[in-house]
Amino acid sequence: MPLCRLTYCIQGIAPTAVAARASRAHGLRRTLSSASSVPSNSSSNSSSSQPPHSLTAAFCVIGDEILNGRVLDVNSHFFAKRCFELGVEMEKIEIVPDKYSAIAASVQHLSSTHDIVFTSGGIGPTHDDITYSAIARAFGTELEYSTRTLHRMRDIMGNRGVVNLPDPHGSPEQIAGARMALFPKSATLTFPCDEFWVPVVCVARNIHVFPGIPKLFEKMVDAYLPTLVSTLSDKRIRAFNRALVGTWSRESVVAPVLTRLQGLYSQYGIRLGSYPTWVPEGRKTTDGGSKGLHRSMVVLSVVGKNKDQVEKCRLDLCKQLDGFDVPTT
Repeated sequence: MPLCRLTYCIQGIAPTAVAARASRAHGLRRTLSSASSVPSNSSSNSSSSQPPHSLTAAFCVIGDEILNGRVLDVNSHFFAKRCFELGVEMEKIEIVPDKYSAIAASVQHLSSTHDIVFTSGGIGPTHDDITYSAIARAFGTELEYSTRTLHRMRDIMGNRGVVNLPDPHGSPEQIAGARMALFPKSATLTFPCDEFWVPVVCVARNIHVFPGIPKLFEKMVDAYLPTLVSTLSDKRIRAFNRALVGTWSRESVVAPVLTRLQGLYSQYGIRLGSYPTWVPEGRKTTDGGSKGLHRSMVVLSVVGKNKDQVEKCRLDLCKQLDGFDVPTT
């Protein structure tokens, strides 16, 4: 199905009462509480000197179009940024083809090793949209139509002027549309956005299935992920802090300093990284030092949840490597 047509079918304004909007956050939190388990390694009391526990997350991108280079994956990048902002430890991104075995193997493994698993892609009406059925097979459950989702689809699509509304017993076109409401029987559904009929489908307590259309994905993640994290962490998880320091020192000069500081600050959960930039041949840098030399800046990253220790480490880097602040945005 063409992207523009699928977007047209999914998007629309649902006639929702003001009271329903006001209670959305409470209802979403209640739904997520019943669908998700609190990580067993959470701790209710953490000292300021101890690195706080982080929820772990993984992301499974589903689609041949990503692997053959036709479409650039932007959803994993967006999800990783949101996880960082919420203090969730993003540990793995997997890209798998539209194959039952590949999808099933990926979600089974990621579900068993992470607190939160998000997927994107493969939930449309065409033959290669097999995400729901592959996940159902992976966890030994059947598929069934969601009456609530079908009603929302018909209401929203009808308001947009769609004539052949989804119907499991209708024409081939109507049956294809209804496939987008055919979910694993054990799934829990959450509708985080009033303007979309598509739900977040939660399977096996920690697998959360999202659409692949980037704008739709982003809006749904922003409406869903903060409440999910708050529910799972019981508000005990702190966000990450990041500081960037630039230096004109060569990376071989930087390396022993980073090693020493990493050993000093690791007890606070601080992680250091080094990212050299590249200056093309023939381009001369002006860095206030030896003018005219081909010198590349090295950007040093300080990441952690203890804001005070991140700042102390930043100051140490600036002092020991003649460093300077680099904007984090």
